[in-house]
Amino acid sequence: MRLGNSKQATITFNNNQFLLSGELDFSNVMLIYEKSLSQLKQAQQLNFDFSQLHSSNSAGLALIVEWIKYAKQHKKKISLTNLPDNLLSIAKAAGIDKLIT
Repeated sequence: MRLGNSKQATITFNNNQFLLSGELDFSNVMLIYEKSLSQLKQAQQLNFDFSQLHSSNSAGLALIVEWIKYAKQHKKKISLTNLPDNLLSIAKAAGIDKLIT
């Protein structure tokens, strides 16, 4: 079921690189997480590129924290590049900016 105002976000995986695009929020964050799970298992290291992500809210930050936890639990390296300024601001306000930078 799609809500009339739900936003679109996608995640693609190629060569150990995850590319997020669109608008990530509470209406689609679980779908993005679920789509990433099988690829997380296959990837040797987790490289997330946010350069095509137009907007996000605290749901996006929660997703990043989950990916970081996954990486630690499975002893995989993780990198986060091109994080949007608004996500960095939310992380700073939450006191976890050092975790994602």
